[in-house]
Amino acid sequence: MDGNFSPAAIFSVVLLTVALSPSTAFLEPYDLLYDNAVQAFYNNDYPNVVRYMEGALSSYREVRQTKVRCRLRCQDQHPFDATFSELRFPDVVLRRAACMNTCIEEILGSQSLHKVSEDVVQDFHRRIPYNYLQLAYKKINQGRLRLQFLVTKELDVSP
Repeated sequence: MDGNFSPAAIFSVVLLTVALSPSTAFLEPYDLLYDNAVQAFYNNDYPNVVRYMEGALSSYREVRQTKVRCRLRCQDQHPFDATFSELRFPDVVLRRAACMNTCIEEILGSQSLHKVSEDVVQDFHRRIPYNYLQLAYKKINQGRLRLQFLVTKELDVSP
């Protein structure tokens, strides 16, 4: 070997790196994962309850964190001027909204995938997924995971 790499090999490595990077990973909608977990719970399939509910909580957290990061980034990019003007206010608000939509779609993909019913949002705000998860852990006797779950539940900050 003389140390030269073919363009096809380099392109393959770059493509594989981009495809496997976490920023391009597909984020499953948390309402779908939550629904799958609830169905698994009523079917007494507790290992899948744990799998789906942990995925739902992780996805929910990622969506929430992404929205916060995008909101802060767009506030910095489109600040209100020191001299407040009623004519300028709607322009800044609209620019921030467009910036937010673009930012969220760049990170999470199409926002229509992450439109969630109000019932599911309320369940997450009331922390209902943790109840299912705790019962599932108890059913499959995973004491260490239950302890980790309890610590995580206490550290998880509600919006």
